[in-house]
Amino acid sequence: MDLPLHKMTLQARGLYSFLGVHSFLIGLFPFYIPVYLYEAGFSLAQICFFIGITGIGFFTSLYLWDRVSKYLSLRYLIVFSLLSEMTLITLFFMEKDIIFIIISGFFNGVFNCNFWMIQRLLFLDTITQENSGQKFGNFQIFILIVLKTGIFAGGAMLEKSDFLSVYIFSAGIVIVSAIIFVLKAGKIKLDTGIVSAAPLSFRFVTGYKDRFNSRFIFAVDGIFLYLESYFWMISLFLIVKQSYWKLGLLVILLMVIFGAIFIIIKNSIDRLPKNIMYTAAVCLYSLSWILRGVLSQKLNTVSLLMILAIITFCTSIFRLAFNKRFFDLAKSTTAHEYIFIKSYFSQFFLAVFALMGFFLLRYGNDVELLPRLYLIAALFSFVYLFYNREKKNDV
Repeated sequence: MDLPLHKMTLQARGLYSFLGVHSFLIGLFPFYIPVYLYEAGFSLAQICFFIGITGIGFFTSLYLWDRVSKYLSLRYLIVFSLLSEMTLITLFFMEKDIIFIIISGFFNGVFNCNFWMIQRLLFLDTITQENSGQKFGNFQIFILIVLKTGIFAGGAMLEKSDFLSVYIFSAGIVIVSAIIFVLKAGKIKLDTGIVSAAPLSFRFVTGYKDRFNSRFIFAVDGIFLYLESYFWMISLFLIVKQSYWKLGLLVILLMVIFGAIFIIIKNSIDRLPKNIMYTAAVCLYSLSWILRGVLSQKLNTVSLLMILAIITFCTSIFRLAFNKRFFDLAKSTTAHEYIFIKSYFSQFFLAVFALMGFFLLRYGNDVELLPRLYLIAALFSFVYLFYNREKKNDV
């Protein structure tokens, strides 16, 4: 594991403080957004529309964030990220109609943009190519622990109480955290190279090419990330018979089952042959989608838990290997520009494909389509093998 918090660098402490607050808040409610929308009666097509608008909101915010971050200190960017998350949660008091989908989807993109950009840029400043896998594994475990705590609390409140209790609890955390970050986070700063660099133009972004096939992979990855987080979450919600409480417990149980093995692997990943490890991780990722596609509620409890644990483990190993490759390439190439490029491409193509999904699915609300979608994803997941890296000193 990393050093204790009091022995960490200033940047690392800032990263973990930021992640801790946001991960808990995400667990309280934003984690449940896909199933909340589904339970509220929104169709699969309307949820696709929500995801598409989220991509547009992220893409738009990213353009502004790249420019505003040159003038605002990091602590105010962090406070804005907290306020944007609270705004998103507040919007769920609105009447549930298409206007709600558009506005809440857009602010979901605004919040996600602020959260992911701050997280990635702070993380990039704390790693080297020799420790990126272990570092990513460490903070992924930290996120899981805090996130699952929030999921447990949020699921219990949504199931046993109501949305208002979640809202009040979230608001209290946001207010206290915003005050603390304003008073204590003044010494935490983005890297001077990020602040001094000129904002990326659309011409630069659209014309970006490299020898790693990054542009193509980033476009694909945005789609897969939302398959993992939105549609798969709906599938799990159906498995636990639409219970927030049981969904939260299931997610926590899965974390416990695979956690020990994952800790061993994340401590070894930086020493393993990079290409072999990455190829194996992609194959495991494809297996996870096959298992999602054939999973049946008719299985007994033990078999169901075993398959879900394998799915969670395979997905986590892939994300560890993929993010190691991503941050290694970012560190060795254009650093922060590479991170912005990923977000631009992943969110733009996410919006395009999600809106296509809206038009394809608008005549029905058949969640039985999800297993077929997962099997298609299993086939297309092999495109990640085209995410090349330099061959020097690699196996």
